Amino acid sequence: MTMLPDISSRGQWQVSSSKHGFGAHNLLDPNSSTFWQSDGRQPHHISVHFTNRHHIHTVSLYLDVEKDESYTPCKVCVFAGSSERDAILVKEEELAQDPHGWVDFEVDGLVWAHYLRIELPLNYENGRDARVRMARVLGPPESEEKFRNERILPYTSVEFTMYDSFR
Repeated sequence: MTMLPDISSRGQWQVSSSKHGFGAHNLLDPNSSTFWQSDGRQPHHISVHFTNRHHIHTVSLYLDVEKDESYTPCKVCVFAGSSERDAILVKEEELAQDPHGWVDFEVDGLVWAHYLRIELPLNYENGRDARVRMARVLGPPESEEKFRNERILPYTSVEFTMYDSFR
């Protein structure tokens, strides 16, 4: 895969619930021995709020079924939009293999968003709470971002740009 820029630090991260000491801050630390653990009813979710609209290319989760067993999510849904109210499903995937490390979820189509929600509706062995060891949001390849910023295409009309991305 082409090197994708990590835009995770540009957002404010929140989680649906967490066990004491296993909060959202563990998602962004580089240590795979720490983790976020939910505490409550499914579906669990991770929300990322960006101040500016960002092009979302891939969401990556560090999952380890050997260490976390029934706490490991086996289905992931990614929603994106300008807010929680208008977020639409941009990726849904059931994991075919047991995850051991980074699992990438490349979103479908061109997605620009202020808000991102990573929903975890199912766990292995019908587990109740979920564990995610690390998470990151990746932008488009540098070459694609440069292409978009330079506006090489001659289309500048309001009619064209209003369909250029999700709102």
